[in-house]
Amino acid sequence: MYLRYGIPRGLRSLRTNWKANFNTILILSSSLSVLGMIALLYLNLTHFSEIWFSNSKISLFLDSGIEAERRTALLEQVRGLELVRKAELITPREGLKALSETLGTNQNILAGAGVEGIPYTIDLELRVGHQEQIGGVARSLANLPGVEDVLYTERRLREVRMFFTVLQGVGGFFIALILTSLFLIVSHATKLSLHSRREEIEILSLVGATRGFIRSSVIVEGLLIALAGGLFSVLTIWICFLFLRAGLSWKELTSSLQGEAIFFGLRDLMYALGAASLLGAVSSYFAVNKLLKDMET
Repeated sequence: MYLRYGIPRGLRSLRTNWKANFNTILILSSSLSVLGMIALLYLNLTHFSEIWFSNSKISLFLDSGIEAERRTALLEQVRGLELVRKAELITPREGLKALSETLGTNQNILAGAGVEGIPYTIDLELRVGHQEQIGGVARSLANLPGVEDVLYTERRLREVRMFFTVLQGVGGFFIALILTSLFLIVSHATKLSLHSRREEIEILSLVGATRGFIRSSVIVEGLLIALAGGLFSVLTIWICFLFLRAGLSWKELTSSLQGEAIFFGLRDLMYALGAASLLGAVSSYFAVNKLLKDMET
């Protein structure tokens, strides 16, 4: 049925009404591009957050009077913990250097204040997948003899997770709106095509053509329109992605993220194009069904 009538008639209808169909494809492409950019931004934000989580550190500030042997023993004790991926001892001079790099200040200026007030610290990182336990680990380490204070990023982690929770809710709402608009766009385009072929459909009905036979060409047409809109949107999103990734290099703060930016995988793109095509086919199905019912009454 589809090979004999559906596909050839659907392709012929696309060529006949190419102007209207091209406008529909552009509108679909624009909507899908917005939807794709939202998904891509969220994908990269979660990817960057995972990188940040994996690099989150706990800093143990040691007592000023702690002896060298005790510092070494404490470092080995921390390294022996199951959840700790890496731990290193930071001397006051190394801490001063790191502080000057963070502040963007000449180290010699800060060195004038002396290093006596800067404590030895142990910086450690948790294994990937255990960052959510950072608060509990930090509190347990704070009770170790020789540890004066602990600095960690639990508060920031909670704020980041809350941000992504809100972002998921807002993004889901807008995605639902865009999907609804896509359904209505394809349905409206199908109705326009059906009205121009009303006589043909009536003749097919009179000669005994089944509903499935009549629907086949309309479904193929809607599917191809949605697929073409999806392909255009993928190209648009890819071009925008290249510009955004290039834009990360403009600022020193974000230049390190340029190589970490990711695009959709091939399998994800195939799923998305399949979903768009299915949406076009379903909306065309409902549109032609409504017309056939109207013709029978």
